[in-house]
Amino acid sequence: MAFSDPDVMRWWNTPLRVEVADTRRDLVDTLDGEGAHMWVVHEAGQPVGLVGLLGDVAVPGLSWLLRRQAWGRGLMAEAAGAVVEHAFGSLGLARVEAWVEATNVRSLSTARRIGLTEYGRLAQRYPHREQPHETIVLGRSREPEPTIVLNVEVTLRVLDVAAERDVLRSVLGARTLYGAGDPLTMAGMVFGPWSIGPGLRLVAARPPIAPVTVNVDVGAEFEMTYGRAVAANANIAMPPVEQPWGMQEFVLRLSAGHQLVVTGPA
Repeated sequence: MAFSDPDVMRWWNTPLRVEVADTRRDLVDTLDGEGAHMWVVHEAGQPVGLVGLLGDVAVPGLSWLLRRQAWGRGLMAEAAGAVVEHAFGSLGLARVEAWVEATNVRSLSTARRIGLTEYGRLAQRYPHREQPHETIVLGRSREPEPTIVLNVEVTLRVLDVAAERDVLRSVLGARTLYGAGDPLTMAGMVFGPWSIGPGLRLVAARPPIAPVTVNVDVGAEFEMTYGRAVAANANIAMPPVEQPWGMQEFVLRLSAGHQLVVTGPA
């Protein structure tokens, strides 16, 4: 019944299933991979959900599904927590992770209750959906692991730091995190409303400047980002194009010849 319930399947990676054969095929496909496992969650002797580990992935992925009638009682946190302990114990895995849609507050709560921490975000688009969505990647290690690289920041040598700052502000919503000089000779730009995040460093330089290409993934905000670029009269070197690898791109050119390839799911 869970696979035919629109409330349950709202965030699932397949459409609603009305035929038992389709559900059976999905379950077989889920188990068809090295390292895949699946357990049935019971309540009072009745099956109410599934929890498992995905196979054929670099980091074993947690997956769970619970009938709507069983929501709100902590069943999945208990079941998924037991799977994590089994993964770190009997299975000898070093880490597990879960990919949860950003709007799926119930699953995000479950992930955090079993000790998973957010490590990043990406954009996805399932074939049965019209629009892409934002996915949060959460993980947990068996033993504490230091993060080797905290951030990567690209430095662009530009003719006019203030002018390029304004382009990044208007099109990509960038903020100036730090700066130096009056007029500006250097500025650190961060994307997003928080104190840390993806960013670029702009540094004033004299010509000749060797142009570079930077890929900027804006995820589900692709159409809105392109609209802002048009409204700002930015230098659009290439309008949106759907690429064979499942992404769409447009190219924003800065004054020094640098190109920002702005991407999102096709």
